[in-house]
Amino acid sequence: MKIKKSMIATLLLSGAALSSSLMAKEYTNTSYYVAYDSSDATQYVLVMPSVNKMYTHKAGEITNLKQIDGQFTSFPSYDNGEICFSGLDSGASGSDGASTMASKCYDVNFFYTQKEHIDAGYSFMLYYKPGNKVYEGLAGQSSSFKVVKNGNTIDNTQSITSEDYSKFSFDVNGSKVLFTDPVDKSVVSGDITVDTTWTADKVWVLDGLVAVKNGATLTIEPGTKVAGRYGTGSNTSYLVIDKGSKIIADAKDKEAIVFTSEKAIDGEAPAVGQWGGLVLIGNAGNSQVGAYEANEAFVPGTSDMADNSGILRNIEVLNSGITMETDKEINGLSFVGVGSGTIVDGVKVNKSDDDCIELWGGTVNLSNLDLTECTDDYFDIDDGFSGLVKNLKIVTDGGNAGIEMSGTTAATFENLDLTVGASQVKEGGIYFKGDGIGGHFRDSIVTMNATNPTYGIIHSSGTVDADNISFDNVTLAGANQTFTGPSATVLESAYDAVKTKEVVTGDITTDTTWTKDKVWVLDGLVAVKSGATLTIEPGTTVAGRYGTGSNTSYLIIDKGSKIMADGTVVNPITFTSEKAIDGEAPAVGQWGGVVLIGNAANSQVGAYEANEAFVPGTSDMADNSGVLRNIRLLNSGITMETDKEINGLSFVGVGSGTTVENIMVNKSDDDCIELWGGTVNLTNIDLTECTDDYFDIDDGYAGTVTNLKIVTDGGNAGIEMSGTTAATFENLDLTVGANQVKEGGIYFKGDGIGGHFNNSKVTDNATNPSYGAIHSSGTVDSANISFTNVNLDGANTNFTGPSADTLETFFNSQNN
Repeated sequence: MKIKKSMIATLLLSGAALSSSLMAKEYTNTSYYVAYDSSDATQYVLVMPSVNKMYTHKAGEITNLKQIDGQFTSFPSYDNGEICFSGLDSGASGSDGASTMASKCYDVNFFYTQKEHIDAGYSFMLYYKPGNKVYEGLAGQSSSFKVVKNGNTIDNTQSITSEDYSKFSFDVNGSKVLFTDPVDKSVVSGDITVDTTWTADKVWVLDGLVAVKNGATLTIEPGTKVAGRYGTGSNTSYLVIDKGSKIIADAKDKEAIVFTSEKAIDGEAPAVGQWGGLVLIGNAGNSQVGAYEANEAFVPGTSDMADNSGILRNIEVLNSGITMETDKEINGLSFVGVGSGTIVDGVKVNKSDDDCIELWGGTVNLSNLDLTECTDDYFDIDDGFSGLVKNLKIVTDGGNAGIEMSGTTAATFENLDLTVGASQVKEGGIYFKGDGIGGHFRDSIVTMNATNPTYGIIHSSGTVDADNISFDNVTLAGANQTFTGPSATVLESAYDAVKTKEVVTGDITTDTTWTKDKVWVLDGLVAVKSGATLTIEPGTTVAGRYGTGSNTSYLIIDKGSKIMADGTVVNPITFTSEKAIDGEAPAVGQWGGVVLIGNAANSQVGAYEANEAFVPGTSDMADNSGVLRNIRLLNSGITMETDKEINGLSFVGVGSGTTVENIMVNKSDDDCIELWGGTVNLTNIDLTECTDDYFDIDDGYAGTVTNLKIVTDGGNAGIEMSGTTAATFENLDLTVGANQVKEGGIYFKGDGIGGHFNNSKVTDNATNPSYGAIHSSGTVDSANISFTNVNLDGANTNFTGPSADTLETFFNSQNN
């Protein structure tokens, strides 16, 4: 990671002690030497299992390596201290020692691994089995190799890194070296009533119930391990965050925070039921929600649906789940009346001896969840839970329902990926449990491989709430795609249901509302003209009909008019293509896009490039074109003719009175978003799979873009800036994929370009040397550029183009 220049201290050269570097727990690419008999001189074979290559050479003559892996019928296997070679391949000459080694086994005594790249080169560690010795040194510098372990004697002063070599192992089959550091434990019990921090330098051991109470905040540093001590009944170890208190376990972009068992920390095999779990109690309960079932001393409040219980981000919950007594089970992760102000993002639960995750009521939204190897349900919602669950991945192996829903519940699941294994016990893939149950599923896939005819891919045990169920772009797959239970017919009808289409053409000149009970199909250009307001209800789908040139379907909100597309997290508004609605595979270029024209242009901004009939005004920098909030814009982007491309979402001279929040653009056959001038601010933007630039600003755009997340896969610049431009980016998270075509991560295009970047991260994995993480094609406006707390990471952290030196100088001097 690049924060200014290299952060790793330069190694002292041979003859001096080697300096400390990064603490590592595991190294891969282990290789090993074996000696074999030869008639002319001692011979060696170098085996590299990580790349499936073998080389031979004579002792002391490593410049004449001969590659011989193609001589054998298969790559040699390592087993119990020996390497065993297969027979010669058909037609192999057996030269360079292959015939000597064929169908024989040899002792392995000498292992090595590349540890890391440092300023002075590559460091290697070598383990010589006889004598139990470990050496470290620099590649190609034999004089730098020092003994860091000789039998039981450890000398870390000679080591490149600071591991304790008293506990390590060479896993040759797995091609890696593992280190086990001495564990510094701090035992915690009872209540936490004042603000407390658990640091990453210790393992924090829960001994019995630990409860954060009385408004206290428990902060857990990234990389910290929290371990529950084994016990059952009243001796069960678990952590409760009571209502009014908070947990801040935020490991965003850093090493995960791990909740596990003390048994696993001490080296026992990971397994379900080794400790309790993690429980959050909030103030967003409802009349259905009672006391926490495993401990009735904890009762949620009902006063605040937006209550904030803290942050759980990039955490793992492992080896959990305890039945304290009958009907009092602790899950891996539990939420009782937790509010929408709580952040839950990036959670892995593995091996719980009850549910992986269970929620009773509440409004908390959850994203990026990975659930495996739990013995009951994998995701269980009860008692009116009404949040959004996004990017939930479940792979069941035994256990019961993938998703179980009970109580009066109508949660929304987006981008669910559920795979039910063949050994599932009961309850199906998605289980509507009892009467009055609803649920909304969109852009998801459910694969059912269990074939018990009683429990289908969608299963019910009562009369469902038919008016509160929807399946939008949900694919069913696997060996069992049946609907089962008393509501099977109702559920299958809901799955098969297609909304009525309402075709819209031409101009909208009076206030108009598009409702969620229909799909509103754009046929050609639809323009909301001055003075009219187009209102789109939450949960509504707008679909563009396919066409090119003058037949392109797109929506324009002209200056003086407004769009009020105010979706919710649970019920966003979707702009997509009619092709996708009709079942065709989603793809770029299936319709045009959405365009807003405002009154906040400047002298640089001309008519809208794709349709010059629409010209922005210049009268009001605070102009209000309406609201775009909780919007998904899919499968868009059309080239009407040369140099007249419609992007997914376009802003032309749009003013700061306009609200643009929580926007996702996926699959545009031009830019995801482009802005020409204007002062509009954008917040919480997620851009993926666009074929040109992902975020393109032109002509003096002067707004602030907060929480812009970009993941490129092909296409051009992550962010392109042209015109006299000095926008501000806060909390940018930009990842450039290896397949990017050109233009780098952040692209200063032309002369006079500025830009301000704060608290951001750019990860560039494209390796084209012409385009770095920060790229330019002209002389930038050096008086109008700043980088504050910006990290560069990935394979390509270079500055490229005519202003590379200027930009790098600014980056290094300002960035702190």
